[in-house]
Amino acid sequence: MKNYANFIRTALIFAQAALDTFLCWLSFHAVIIFWMSGRGAAGFSFEVMAFFSGTMLAVFYFNSLYEFRNWIFWDEVKAVMKSSALILPVIVLYLYSQKFDLSRFVLASGLLFFVPLCLTARYVFRRIFFALGLLETHIIILGAGKTGELFARNIVSHPFTACKVIGFLDDDDAKQGTQIAGFPVLGRLDDFEGIYAACRIDEAAVAISTASRSLLTHILDIVEFRVRQVHYIPDLYMLTTFSATIGDVDGMPVISASQGLRSPFNRVIKCIMDYTGAVAALVIFSPVMLWAAYRIKREDGGDIFTVQERVGWKTKHFNVFRFRITRTDTGKRRRLTKMGALLRRSGIDELPQLFNVLRGEMSLVGPRPLYQREVDIAYGGYIAGKI
Repeated sequence: MKNYANFIRTALIFAQAALDTFLCWLSFHAVIIFWMSGRGAAGFSFEVMAFFSGTMLAVFYFNSLYEFRNWIFWDEVKAVMKSSALILPVIVLYLYSQKFDLSRFVLASGLLFFVPLCLTARYVFRRIFFALGLLETHIIILGAGKTGELFARNIVSHPFTACKVIGFLDDDDAKQGTQIAGFPVLGRLDDFEGIYAACRIDEAAVAISTASRSLLTHILDIVEFRVRQVHYIPDLYMLTTFSATIGDVDGMPVISASQGLRSPFNRVIKCIMDYTGAVAALVIFSPVMLWAAYRIKREDGGDIFTVQERVGWKTKHFNVFRFRITRTDTGKRRRLTKMGALLRRSGIDELPQLFNVLRGEMSLVGPRPLYQREVDIAYGGYIAGKI
């Protein structure tokens, strides 16, 4: 089973690389034809385009864009844009060395055309294959405390992660056989080997903020050489409103946090990005949203949207819009409709939140709005309603 999962993952990596290569060829040829009415398009021979594609694949590879590592789509955006910025000078130097008479503006336009195409394709690619169960990363969380619970909820709230939480392991007797954030506590830490043998586990997350050095060493002895990656989740939830980076000082890890939005310039840029991005997304996805609204109404005649109260900036409460995915005749029980299951798997149910972005209540990029219970969990109820 594990070998089959590895084979599928490898096949999807090659499929993603092939898709990126096709979009690279399409973008540069389309720009050449548009700007030069076909003049010079013939100069982009197979050898030239092979160099372009090879450069793109190499840069993408070294920026980990074929490891499906990024859990949040914004991280994927930054990685693709960073890679594209590195590709442009390499291509310019190559064409200069080959004495191609082609404007750098045309080349930059090709990359500007490639980036949104690439990002859109990557998002759709990952969502489709995750919905089919072909790109799931099975992760087990060691530690069923507040940190582990918040980590599990964050995974669920970001469908781009393509992660599936298997459950928790915790040595607390009171938590055995219970559920945390909707996932079962499967046993104790020392039960990992047996659970690993019975289930597919790709990665492990250590979310025990009070763990001693000896306990961490013991945990690493249990999980290393079995999973492909181990994540350590420190109890630094208060830093999630900051831009945190991890570096080192002569081998000593250092977490640095800064609040970039304290700069008025950064706030203006972010506001512009939110509004323009939301408008563009609404235009692009409007056919999908109309189709979803029609199917929801047709299935049982109930409301198209649901409204959920969330906590936003400075603990201000507001209503989040989503497509309705549950039946209306089940009372307090939440049972998915057939259309709702599809919308949930694909993430389409969250598209109405673009209207929240236009209302200034949410951001396209940033921490997700929390439920009040999550605020209480994170801060012990101390700051709720006080900021």
